[in-house]
Amino acid sequence: MNTNLLRLPALLLLSLVLSACSVTDHIPEGEQLYGGIKSITYDLGKASSSAQRTTAVEDSAGVITSIADAVETVSKVVSGTGRVASLAELQKREPSTFTREERRWFKKQARAEQRALATTKEELEAVLAYEPNGSLFGSSSVTTPWKFGLWMYDEFVESKSAVGKWLFNTFAEAPILISNVSPATRAKVATNTLRKYGYFRGEVEHEVVTGKNPKKARINYHVRPGRLFHLDSIAYVNFEPIADSLLAHTISERMLRKGDAFSVLNLTGEQTRIETLMRNNGYYYYSPSYTTFKADTIAHEGFVQLRVQPLATRPEIARRPWYIGHTNIVIRDQKGTPLNGRMERRNFTYQYPGDVIPIRPGMWRRAMAHRAGERYSLADQKASLERLYAMGVLTSVDIDYVPRDTLGTTDTLDLYVSATIGPAYDSSFEMNATLKSNQQFGPGVVYELAKHNAFRGGETVAWKILGNYEWQMGSGRNGGNSLLNSYELGTELSFKFPRLMLPWLTAGNISRRELNRTRQRIAEGQPFVFNRRRPVVGSTTFSLNANWRNRSGFFQFVTMGGNMTYKWYRNPRYTHEFTLLNLEYNRTLSTTAAFDSITTANPALYVSMRNQFIPSMSYTFTYQSRTNRTHPLWLQFTAKESGNFLSAGYAAFGKSFNERDKLLFGTPFAQFFKATAEARHTRTFSSRLKLATRMFAGAVFSYGNSSRAPYGEQFFVGGANSVRAFSVRTIGPGGYYAPGSKYAYIDQTGDFKLEANAELRAPLFGSLHGAVFLDAGNVWLLKRDLLRPDAELSADNLKRIAVGTGLGLRYDLQFLVLRFDVGVGLHAPYYTGRSGFYNIPRFRDGLAYHFAIGYPF
Repeated sequence: MNTNLLRLPALLLLSLVLSACSVTDHIPEGEQLYGGIKSITYDLGKASSSAQRTTAVEDSAGVITSIADAVETVSKVVSGTGRVASLAELQKREPSTFTREERRWFKKQARAEQRALATTKEELEAVLAYEPNGSLFGSSSVTTPWKFGLWMYDEFVESKSAVGKWLFNTFAEAPILISNVSPATRAKVATNTLRKYGYFRGEVEHEVVTGKNPKKARINYHVRPGRLFHLDSIAYVNFEPIADSLLAHTISERMLRKGDAFSVLNLTGEQTRIETLMRNNGYYYYSPSYTTFKADTIAHEGFVQLRVQPLATRPEIARRPWYIGHTNIVIRDQKGTPLNGRMERRNFTYQYPGDVIPIRPGMWRRAMAHRAGERYSLADQKASLERLYAMGVLTSVDIDYVPRDTLGTTDTLDLYVSATIGPAYDSSFEMNATLKSNQQFGPGVVYELAKHNAFRGGETVAWKILGNYEWQMGSGRNGGNSLLNSYELGTELSFKFPRLMLPWLTAGNISRRELNRTRQRIAEGQPFVFNRRRPVVGSTTFSLNANWRNRSGFFQFVTMGGNMTYKWYRNPRYTHEFTLLNLEYNRTLSTTAAFDSITTANPALYVSMRNQFIPSMSYTFTYQSRTNRTHPLWLQFTAKESGNFLSAGYAAFGKSFNERDKLLFGTPFAQFFKATAEARHTRTFSSRLKLATRMFAGAVFSYGNSSRAPYGEQFFVGGANSVRAFSVRTIGPGGYYAPGSKYAYIDQTGDFKLEANAELRAPLFGSLHGAVFLDAGNVWLLKRDLLRPDAELSADNLKRIAVGTGLGLRYDLQFLVLRFDVGVGLHAPYYTGRSGFYNIPRFRDGLAYHFAIGYPF
């Protein structure tokens, strides 16, 4: 054991040299170590000899079932007038004979073929990808020159000592063999992928290339896509009159179009579209497999004539619409209390534990989008589940649709809703320690108590209390020890209702409007739903809050307020938040001489922190791409105004809209408009390498009753989630450099902000991840301030951008992420005494350390 311990440093030192030649000692006989993909070549010339076969190819995914004996040719008008020849006919003619419409159509086809090839390449390379030992950021072809894990395997695989076994279990990486990769199988799967995307004559071959060391090998893949087949004619045949009418009315939504490249993805997408269309119009038992395809690939080389038709053997129950009958709702609690309660209402039966129904009947009727007597709709089923879960008090919900009898003569589905209601009370207690980039450190606690379903309507009443304490560690900005002790206490009481509390959105009004729309459709002779809109899911929150802050050496400050906020969405990826009224009152209880000297020297700072009301309204729109998207995108836009309605009220009584010193309850009120926009995008290169980017822009313009926006509404840069090479509020606005004072950061805020961040993320080992980042940004003033020169927004000042880079570590604990970043300053926006882009006086002056929880964006 001691011998191994002595050998360990030497082994680690020599591993960089020896790993390249000593990692194949334990490769089994007849096997080769996989070194990655050497190349993937594409032969985009003429199709291979196998493409000359005249027999039709059946798609490997099994979506195309056979070849039609006869296919109806569909020649549609592209632009709306005149006849355009089929693609097969165009392909045989000279381009000089094309009409304008035909030329435009052919160019469109060429662009579509380029897009199809790019998509197919991406899918093919994903199929062929396989990471070798020592893969660099998940690459299948590029590896690190020293494969430490593989060398540890080779060195300690047969070790009998405790240390050797520990080293093996901790650091060793088993060799990946050519047989593990199975290139022949991958080539076959890739060939099927080509056919799935319309390259019916495509082939993928592989070649194992042995290296200088016969136990090492790499793989070459050769791809011959052949000719891309296009859809030349599409016919929907043999559908019943109702289904045929639905398809005709939704022709613009079809996923199969003449001229498009053949793709199995589009076929399955069309199956799903037809299923959704049918189920939205009552055909509860219709499934995607009941739509089949037949294709002819012989009539015109390179073109597919497609027939879309229903499965002839589909069951009778899938051939007719179904109607909603009685709704049975069973409510259970988590204790398993017997269902002693029962209530009958029109078309509804309720069973529940105890003597009183836990959630009022009106809430269930509001949540259920189905109506007795109407046709079943898949959209209504999804909407019902969304609304039920949106109450926020149900832990599980299940809806079953059961035919009223089993004799095959009924067309009525009775609903059986089974729901479990969660516990009435919920509490949480959090303890945390904060280390801020302005060197302030301290503990904090948050306790929250919530009562769910408080008034038997899904309401949540929550009370929260919080407190934290911080003190300054280390030296201030210009040296010297400073104990800036700060503490904060706050509380909040909120009432959340799982509905939009608006007078025109009552349950009765919603039901009447839906019924009237249905009656109108029937009266117009169109009792079918072609484009059913999703229902609105929303909530209304009322809250009261108070917060007391003590900044030792500065001031004691209290904030009190309340707000009314609506949140809603039709699609969960597009959310809206509207604060109808947010009334906040800020008051300074006491100040120190040091703080008074700062505000005296800077009147604008005094205005931003004076006693004042902030009556505001705001709207926020948030977009989030689908969770399964390879490159997710997140967008948010916010607009906020304050004091304008009050100023308009004053104007109605003769005072100018822009007059200063108007009061609310004897206290000035803020007047401003603020807008922000933020975008976050993640580019996924591989399973091990991602590039996360963020852009932010914001502006706040004060006017009328305010010469400057409240301090909390202003912008700043620097810190753990901003430009990480600088501490919070140590740069800006513009090219302004604050005087040498440990209190200077109070003054480094602005009215306009631009910021951009990029972070390359990759796992290192285990739960530890690494990052390399680049940040840039600054803030500016919209109005000139003589006390802060070079701070105003202008064309010349826009070039004053703080730039920094750095490295970071992230430790993922699943429930939270611990983050440590080291920022390195590259460029300061103010004069530092050095010229050029890199103007940091000393390297150590440009270092900043940040410890935080969660990703920066």
